[in-house]
Amino acid sequence: MPKALLERPALLPGLDFYFNAYIDLQNDRPMGMAIGPIPWSSIVTFAQIHSLDLDDLHELNHLIRKMEQADREHDEKKGNA
Repeated sequence: MPKALLERPALLPGLDFYFNAYIDLQNDRPMGMAIGPIPWSSIVTFAQIHSLDLDDLHELNHLIRKMEQADREHDEKKGNA
């Protein structure tokens, strides 16, 4: 088994929803000279489809932005930015 899979972090119960949302919304990123952030409108639409309330929408947005930041930092460490 690949080392990355053996060392992957375990998510707390319920966080898989947010991680899967992040993965699903990746395709909505604008592409140009660089890859842009996931649009707010896409996050809102995702929240509406999944019947999230306003507090859950804010949490979803916050966690998606944190995952984007972590991805950028990871890419910068690898020299891919």
